[in-house]
Amino acid sequence: MKSVSERLYTVEEYFAFCEQNTGRFEYVNGKIIEIGKKRSLQSTNFQIISNIKEHFGHLINPDFFFFHESVNQKKQATEPIFIVEVLSESSINTDRVTKLAEYTQIPTLQYYLIIEQEECLVEVFNREGKRWYVDFYSDLKETIDLPALDVKLPLSVIYKKINLPAASSPSE
Repeated sequence: MKSVSERLYTVEEYFAFCEQNTGRFEYVNGKIIEIGKKRSLQSTNFQIISNIKEHFGHLINPDFFFFHESVNQKKQATEPIFIVEVLSESSINTDRVTKLAEYTQIPTLQYYLIIEQEECLVEVFNREGKRWYVDFYSDLKETIDLPALDVKLPLSVIYKKINLPAASSPSE
């Protein structure tokens, strides 16, 4: 991830920049940071603001998320309940360390999924009261149960259009 700005921007200038440029960007302490190319999983141009901006000084642009519809605004979703990040070579540390620490501080968030794209592996962080737990899913026959959303998500659906490397046999 690299800064694409020489000066500091306001939030409004950041949104205008995102509308005029292709790619994916985040807003960090007034700087615009390129986080990669648009991914097919990304469904909106929404940003999450919540308490992250107050505490960490930036806006977050996850790969995919659901939020409480009652607070839907044109460009900002302030109460996410489900966030997905798809790992890339450049985002591994950010998604697994920085964003994990920040996301788990969002009071409305129930689930944070980290999806590997090079192999079948999904890390599911789920909130139970004040604690967070993690489960790992690595078999295409498994289904992720998300009871707070009343959803069951099969790994075969997540990886439907992904050509995963063939599993090696124990004799190899």
